[in-house]
Amino acid sequence: MNPSTPPPAPPSSDGFQANNLVRLLIVDDDPVIRMILHRHFSARGFAISLAADGDEALRLLSLHRHDLVISDLIMPGMDGIDLLRAIHRDYPLLRVVVMTGAVTLDNMLNILKEGAFTFVTKPLDDLAPLEVSVDLALAVVQGWLDQLSALHRLKTGKPKQGVNP
Repeated sequence: MNPSTPPPAPPSSDGFQANNLVRLLIVDDDPVIRMILHRHFSARGFAISLAADGDEALRLLSLHRHDLVISDLIMPGMDGIDLLRAIHRDYPLLRVVVMTGAVTLDNMLNILKEGAFTFVTKPLDDLAPLEVSVDLALAVVQGWLDQLSALHRLKTGKPKQGVNP
């Protein structure tokens, strides 16, 4: 994907944000990775929040609404698996894409078992797989929002405004 390609915009006012900016939370203990991903996804038009660990990520999630989380797996303190569990418990519709350089069958199975949308492997020499994962996760959530809006219209006869995951 081209870095200048804008993120998926919702087709209606029932989508992610009123201003059509998709909010990503990037969680990684490596400041270089955070900076690279911040620059890359900002250039694509996403609104970005950054966290250095799982505890900071949960604090940011409690303060601001986010549409998607991109998280490292191995971090000091609360690692990616514990963060996934907390997000799945507290924000069940929030999708998480996990990045890891610790590619083992156990890690991959745990990531998916704990509710990650998908995972990408590090090093992130090519950001295309991460872009594809982000775009697919957002498209799935947008599909849910569209279905929820359609069900609301059937029930009430009018569109539901501000439906968010």
